[in-house]
Amino acid sequence: MTKEKEERISKKFRLRVLPLVLIVIGISVTLISSIILWQQDPAASSRTIISRLMDRLYIPGASVGLIIAGIVMAFLFSSKETQKKSVKAGLTVLAAFLVFGGPTYMLYALQRVVVPYLFLALLGLASFVVGLSLFTRLMKGEK
Repeated sequence: MTKEKEERISKKFRLRVLPLVLIVIGISVTLISSIILWQQDPAASSRTIISRLMDRLYIPGASVGLIIAGIVMAFLFSSKETQKKSVKAGLTVLAAFLVFGGPTYMLYALQRVVVPYLFLALLGLASFVVGLSLFTRLMKGEK
């Protein structure tokens, strides 16, 4: 093989492997941090370990940052057809969250901020309607 061909294959290989490596490192950061916290107090519950992880914001921040960087790199290095399919899948997940999670979990989080109930109800209804319309638009484009 010529040197140019070897470099091209090597670069292609690195571009495919690097996003996966970043995602694995991001997950490993959280896993290793959890194991270290568990070793410090073996009687601690899962909830206690998670709350201790969240007290140190740099741990979940680094983990989420590495995972998002890996996902973005994988997206950018993929073909145009794969990018279109990925965007459609992401919008479908967003639509599902807006339909199911918007009227429930989003409102639970907003109740902690003192917001009038009427505003919460309207926001939940708006989330449901936007999610349904997005979902129907995605399904309509499929036919």
